[in-house]
Amino acid sequence: MRRVGDELQFQTFLRVLAARSAQLLNLTNLAGDIGVAVHTVKGWLSVLEATFQVMVLRPCFANVTKRLV
Repeated sequence: MRRVGDELQFQTFLRVLAARSAQLLNLTNLAGDIGVAVHTVKGWLSVLEATFQVMVLRPCFANVTKRLV
């Protein structure tokens, strides 16, 4: 299991993530706003997904180029 590390930054991450719910997820912008690395945000997000606190909806299009956006 992944350790969270700095709890204060993780709380900030949760607040920023909650404020951006139901929007397109841009991990780079999210990491920049919090002041952490992108791989840290990916790890924290994977912890939230593994504990069923967050569900990331991935697009389902027949057109492959639309999926990438």
